[in-house]
Formats: sequence, C-alpha cells, structure tokens
Amino acid sequence: MIGRLLQFLNWIIIIFGLISILTVSGIYIWLSKDLPQLPQSLEHINLSLPTEIYSADGERIKVLGERYPVNIEDISPNFLKAIIAVEDARFYSHNGIDHRALIRALIANFRTKKIVQGGSTITQQLSKNLFFSFERNWIRKIKELLVAFQLEVTFGKEQILEAYCNQIYFGSGAYGVEEASQTYFKSRARDLTLLQAAMLAGLPNSPNNANPFVHFEKAMKRAKFILKRMVSENLISSSQREAALNSRIDLASPKVESNPNLYFVDEVLAKLQKIYGKEFVHFGGLKIFTTLDTRYQYFALKGARNHLEALKGKIKKETNSEKLQVALVAIENKSGAVKALLGGRNYSHSQFNRAVSNNRLPGSSFKPFVYLTAMESLNFSPATVVNDEPFKIEIPGSEPWEPQNFDEEYAGNIVLKKALLKSINIVSAKLMQQVGPDKVIRTARKFGIKSPLGRHLSLALGTSGISPLEIASAYSVIANLGIYNEPYLIQQIEDFQGNRLYEHFYQGVQQYGPDTLYPLLDMMRGVVERGTGKIVRRMGFQHPAAGKTGTTNGFKDAWFNGFTKDISTSVWVGFDNNDSMKTRFGKGLTGASAAAPIWVHFMQKALEGKTKVKFPVPDNIKIATVDVKTGKLPDEFSLEKIEIAVKEDVDLSPLPMEDLIPKVDTKLKLEVEKLKPSLN
Repeated sequence: MIGRLLQFLNWIIIIFGLISILTVSGIYIWLSKDLPQLPQSLEHINLSLPTEIYSADGERIKVLGERYPVNIEDISPNFLKAIIAVEDARFYSHNGIDHRALIRALIANFRTKKIVQGGSTITQQLSKNLFFSFERNWIRKIKELLVAFQLEVTFGKEQILEAYCNQIYFGSGAYGVEEASQTYFKSRARDLTLLQAAMLAGLPNSPNNANPFVHFEKAMKRAKFILKRMVSENLISSSQREAALNSRIDLASPKVESNPNLYFVDEVLAKLQKIYGKEFVHFGGLKIFTTLDTRYQYFALKGARNHLEALKGKIKKETNSEKLQVALVAIENKSGAVKALLGGRNYSHSQFNRAVSNNRLPGSSFKPFVYLTAMESLNFSPATVVNDEPFKIEIPGSEPWEPQNFDEEYAGNIVLKKALLKSINIVSAKLMQQVGPDKVIRTARKFGIKSPLGRHLSLALGTSGISPLEIASAYSVIANLGIYNEPYLIQQIEDFQGNRLYEHFYQGVQQYGPDTLYPLLDMMRGVVERGTGKIVRRMGFQHPAAGKTGTTNGFKDAWFNGFTKDISTSVWVGFDNNDSMKTRFGKGLTGASAAAPIWVHFMQKALEGKTKVKFPVPDNIKIATVDVKTGKLPDEFSLEKIEIAVKEDVDLSPLPMEDLIPKVDTKLKLEVEKLKPSLN
C-alpha cells in the first residue's frame, strides 16, 4: 500500500515537473521573440547611445550620456572592489541572479511595506540599462532576468563588470567611471584612491542626494558605509579602511556651464522625464528636436545683460545690483512654439529657472483679463465710461480694501481704453468688484493660465503668481484674436534607429471670436503708443505692437509683456529675495524702465529685416474717435479725444446737452452753464 502511494507521488512529481518545464519553456519561447540578440563582444554593444538635443535651427545644444569607455585594466581596483561591495557582493559567485539578495530584499520590503531594497545584480542592472525601455512591469523584469542569464553564459565576469562601470550614471552629467573620476577629482579612473573610489561607488544609487558638490556630508557618510561594507566582505582590511578615512579626498571644483540654452534644455528634460522617466531620457539614445531658436536665445541674453549692466549704475548702493535677475520668454503666435526661454542672467551662477517659475506677481500685467471679463460680462466696451476716484470696499470679517493708484492721482470720468493705457488701479479694482474674481479666473484659464489664482478682489492688481511663460502664451491669444495654442518646446523625438516616437501637431482652439478680442488688442496697442509702455516707441521700435507694463508694490517686480503679429514676449526683472528695485535717488524701477528696454532690444533683433505686419481688423469692428470723458463722438466741448475699436453695434452717438453737463468736470460744467443763454 505504501509502495503504491510512493509510486503515485513520484508520478505526481514527474508530471508536475514536466508541466513546470513546459510552462517555463513556453514563457521563454514567448518572451524570447522580443529579446535582443547578443553580439559576439560586449565592446560591440552600444552602451546606450548618447541622447542629443537639437535647436530648431539645427544646432546640437546638449548631449546626454556621452561616455568615454575604458578597459577594466584602466579602472582602479579600489573602485572595482567598492562597487562590488555596495552593488553586488556575490557578483563572482552567482549566475546572473543572487537568490540570497533577492530573498533578503523581499523580506525587507515586506517588513517595511515599501521597496527599500532591490536585489538586482550588476548583470541585471546592465541588462536593464542596455536593452529595454524603462516601464516598470513584471514582463520587463522577466525579460531582464533572461538577458542577464544570456550575458552570464556568453561573457566573462570581467567583461560584464567593465561594461557596467562604463555605463552607470554618477550625477553632475558624468556617465561611466572615467568621466566621473575626471568630474569629481580631476583624476583618471586608474588613479582613484580608496576614499575617492568609495565615494564614487556611492553615487549610482543616489546621484543627486549623495552628490559631493551639493551634499558633501551625505556623500562622505555614504563613502564610510561603503568602506565598512568592503571590510565586512573581506575586500579590504580594517587598517586600510582607517587609512582611507584619514586620507584627503581632494574633491575638484564643480564644472561650471554658462550656456544660456541650458535653461531651455532643463525645462525640456523636466517635461520628458515626467513622461518617460529619467533613465529612458538619459540612456535611450534619443534625438530630441526642439523649438528653440539659438539666435533668439542669444538676443535675449545680450539684451538682458546689457540693460542690467546699465541699471547697475542707477541702483542704490546698499542693494547688490549684481543679483538683479531677469527672465524672458518668446513664443511664436501661430503655433505656440517657444522660441526663446531665458531663466536668469547667468546659468553658471544660478540654474533656477525664473522663466517657468510662478512665484512672482504680475501686477498690472494681469489687468487685460479683468478688462476682457468686464467687457464680456457687463457688455462694456473700450468706450465705456468709469469713474476714477478714491473708494473703499468693505470686506466682512476683514479690514476694508482701499486700492490706490500708482501716482495717487485720479482722473474722474474716463473711458476704459484710457484707463488701461494709463494702468489705473482704481478702475481695475472697480471692474473686479462688479464681475467677481471667479469670472476673471475663468477668463484667465481660457488664456491658458494654469497657476493657482486667489479668489480675492486684489487679483485685479495681479496679486497671484504667474510665470513669464504663461503670460507670453496668454498674450499670444490676444495677438491671435482668440486662438489659443498650447505652448510647447519639443517638436519631435526619434529613437536611435531614426523611428519617430513623438511629433507635436498644433491645432489652435478658438477661445474667443476675433471681434471680441480685437477691442482689447487695440486698447493694448494704446499702451505702447501713448500709455505706460510708450518707451517702446521712444526707443525706436517701429513694428505694430501691443502690450502691458506691470509693476508690483514696493517695486519688487517689473514686467513688460508685449506682442507683434508674429511673436509674443514676456520680460520680468527683479531680485530673487524680493528686494525693492530703487535708484540711488529713491525712485522705483517700473516695468517701463526695468523690463521694457530688454523687450525692445530682443524684439528689434528678432524682427530685424522682417516686414512690418499690421494686426488684421475683423469685419464686425469699427474704428472711431471719442471723447475721453463721455465715450461718445466728440463735439466742440471735448478737451481730449482717443481712437478706439468697438463692435459695430456699439452706440457712440453724442449725448444730449442735459446728459452731458453732469458728466463733465466741474470747471467745464461752469463754463457750459455760462454759455447756455447763447446756445438757446
């Protein structure tokens, strides 16, 4: 009976074994179709072709993952021992998979309920980086294991270790141990000391957090841990460890790059890494074709530096003018292509990208969205009369809000167009009070502004942060007479074989009708012709243009945002620490004095030799001259006139005399009263 039972169990084991073999074989055959064919030598494996980034004008502006491979004989034994100790202590004894490390990692991850250990061997890491896209799923992990087995069967341990050392990323743009040695220690890989080797070996696991240029203490702590591991794995002695800890590290100075294109490149990489992951972007051998025009970028940098240098002699002595910063973004209106993106005055001094940061207040640059909301919601037009006078808004549970005009003067009755070109705060605040913040925010969203916007009345004066990229894009909608194009930096991406992975196709969205936006555009033309931005004309810029200045409280931010038919450009100037920008004589720097000249320098160069293109006037628009005080066709009593653009159905008929008298200034009213007998 027992013999039969044992025989039955043997058959069960044999059958189960056959099923397992067939299952594993089937999975292998299924997955092996997509596995790469290994070359005869690891030297022939393309150690992840460098990713290349190109400008729209064909210049190669950045190379990622460029490597300088060396033979294993030219790598210090100190480093080879260190990297094995920390990454794969059983490298020379396993066949591609370290079962002990894998089980240890599973137990540790189970205990902590999160991934704290990986368990991958050096061979597995090599197979991952060489052959696969970097999506995280179980099929990829199985493929990775199968290729790791192939690598172990086909190549020797020294060949695998050499390839691994030549392809891993060490941070600071260094790929491979030779470049890392040069970057961090100005040394050849073969000459690394034990302490230097331990520090380098600690970087692949955390190239940013353990970067000695940025976090030296963390890097040293990691190096000490690796030296301890080397002792425990019998790769060095305790005395060698002590000698290493007492030796000099001789860290080099960080390599400084001052290329202004890198602000643009950084934003491209940030976008791609969110979609594809850092590994694929850096190790994929991609060709990334961008929208950047390097000539425009040069014009932006030159114009910014020249003007900031000119301001240097004007700013008060106690303020460090060298820290005055700038941002500029230029967008092609018809497509949304970002042609220039300057995030600061010097990339080598600061890599913080002010062009895409939304931590600065736009001030009066935000007013066009308030005015448009009022024209849409209240049926206002550029000829609508508002009263510019001191006023107070009671806010329940809070102090009353009493907005002030920049010059603390008041114009009385005034048409909307004149109010915008003079950038009158009171008028913008009154419009916001009538339409409410929610409607203005909805308007801003239709222009592509995605930054958080505060639901408060002071939003009328631009009190929520917006990036120069957003403002340039939003103003391009006005230039396009209502068509919104999502701003983009990447035109197309190809893999190392030339296959197209991505291509941008732009298709504008008509957010507003042309006859709705042209009146606003014309109002902003007035800013340039005879308003707060008239410095643009005084500096000799002749192309048809429109725009808006912006200056925040305390002169902490200065903006000029403007556009022609083809290009929308936003310029911001200020201090990172929010210091006031004041001259030695106590006068504040405004958008007109600090930012507009940079805009002019850039736009003159960008449009040099190009035809002056006028903004097209929609069919349903009429151009008329009205009285600034009444918004109606002028008569013999009109003291000031202004040309406006309004929809055809807007009534501009002169007011009857009895309606006119209460609306004019007191002085003029008295004069009219005296004339009444002679008018009868």
